[in-house]
Amino acid sequence: MSKSKDRKWGIVTSLVIVLMLVFWGTTTRAIAEEKHTDDPIFKKGKISNVNIEIDEADLQDMLDNPMEEEYKEGTVTYNGITIGYTGVRVKGNSSLMSVASSDSNRYSFKLEFNKYIDQNLEGYTKINLNNNFADPSYMREYLTYDLLKAMGLETPNYGYVNVSINGELYGLYLAVENIEEPYLERNFGNSTGNLYKADTGASLTWENGMSIEQTGLTMKSGRANNTKLLEFIKALNDKKEVESYFDVDKYLRYLAVSTVTASMDSYQGMMSHNYYLYEQNGKFTFLAWDQNMSIGGMMGQDVDGQKEMLIDEPTVGAVKNHPLVDYVLSNNEYKEQYHQYVQQTVDLLKDIESQVDQLKSLIGDDVKKDPTAFYSYDEFIANTGDQLIDGKPGIVGFMKERLTHVQKQLDGEIPSYVNGEGISGGMQGMDNRGMREGMQGMGNGEMPEGFPGMGNGEMPEGFPGMGNGEMPEGFPGMGNGEMPEGFPNMNNGEMPEGMPAMGNGGMPNMGRGGMPWGMNGNQGANHQDQLKELITVAALLVLLFGSLLFVNRFKRYRGYKRSGK
Repeated sequence: MSKSKDRKWGIVTSLVIVLMLVFWGTTTRAIAEEKHTDDPIFKKGKISNVNIEIDEADLQDMLDNPMEEEYKEGTVTYNGITIGYTGVRVKGNSSLMSVASSDSNRYSFKLEFNKYIDQNLEGYTKINLNNNFADPSYMREYLTYDLLKAMGLETPNYGYVNVSINGELYGLYLAVENIEEPYLERNFGNSTGNLYKADTGASLTWENGMSIEQTGLTMKSGRANNTKLLEFIKALNDKKEVESYFDVDKYLRYLAVSTVTASMDSYQGMMSHNYYLYEQNGKFTFLAWDQNMSIGGMMGQDVDGQKEMLIDEPTVGAVKNHPLVDYVLSNNEYKEQYHQYVQQTVDLLKDIESQVDQLKSLIGDDVKKDPTAFYSYDEFIANTGDQLIDGKPGIVGFMKERLTHVQKQLDGEIPSYVNGEGISGGMQGMDNRGMREGMQGMGNGEMPEGFPGMGNGEMPEGFPGMGNGEMPEGFPGMGNGEMPEGFPNMNNGEMPEGMPAMGNGGMPNMGRGGMPWGMNGNQGANHQDQLKELITVAALLVLLFGSLLFVNRFKRYRGYKRSGK
């Protein structure tokens, strides 16, 4: 055989080998994707079914005492797979408090399969059933996790589920895998590192002599005596050698998504929470969590402010109060990479309307049948489009305007940075340790310093006797429903000027995701004015509460006298 024929056969053989390798790789990826798609728990593009069998008395106790977050034993059937001895409880923060204070029982639930015995559900140990609180579209969290995943980031598994309790349909929920060992094993290859969850005010701001307990980060798993958390936070604030402690590239990807979607119920927002940190060998990875108020849906936040938020100061309040954002955006190399990720995010969202239409087709009929829904079907349809519902902008309308604004910033048509002051927030200036310390204890009814005893009905100094229905001097006539001067007609439900939407005698509808007057950002009002408004509202609520207590006690006293006892 000639040398030329040898070369030809060599080329042909090489091509065959290359094609075989390509085919093998493609087939392997297809099998892996099929395996993920065939997950019996989280079915992409389908609605799963979950039935929780629980003793009726236990169920009623759980619904009557939601703030206890007490586990009850139940049996769960998830897509036909039944698992007994499961821990079931209600869950949430602002959503839990809001639903508990409303006439709704649509709580989010946590299913803990290994609460009582060592077991799991197809590899999952905990699953959260999220109630789509404050989201008329039912889509914000789902779409945002889709986007984070498309950007190459670790996300928990998620999917829509119709939840039934004792065989009766309860509502359409979003099931989300808990971030713990199975999640870590799948995404990082092990779960031996330290996992931290951010509480309110976990801004990663360094203070000399601070302890891990003062960071606002709670260790969920790992070894407390083997961590570089404090070293990382100090390096971040000193802006030195951060890369040796932190995966900057993954955070830049996350920041791009969070900024483009205006996800302000996050590290960038006034609460500085809703994220995890996973530490492996002293290096931390930022993990996204809780996205139901993404796409401009943050309670109390000005919609236009979120729509026009600058990509290089994408924070509520000053960028410097968010050391992680400040660090990456003060580095020109990282900022350039971040801008590339912002552009990539914009490109992924250019077909947002078709993405929304697909989800609408998937869940629309089930939304219409949802017996505990916070919003009507018409509101669902309107909010997936361009209509503002309960302070939450329509998804398609908001994102189209947001993408246009971001693209102009990337193209240099408008500034992406002005003064580093970020956007205004309803409780601006409370996104640091002060927010964290001020909120401690409120979840169990205890009030922060300055409101002693209010959690148990006792009133602070200056409001003597109000805990037992007695009104302090200077509030004559309130016992019979009459309001003092300056509070016109409040006894018939009318509210004084400056407090609209409370004229029906009730509180703003927090069960649907609203916030009390004075916490809506006020479209640029300064911090002092907002604080005054908040104090005024608090004082009015205290007075109203005292009035109700007094009237109740007076009625009981009158009934007691009439009985002749």
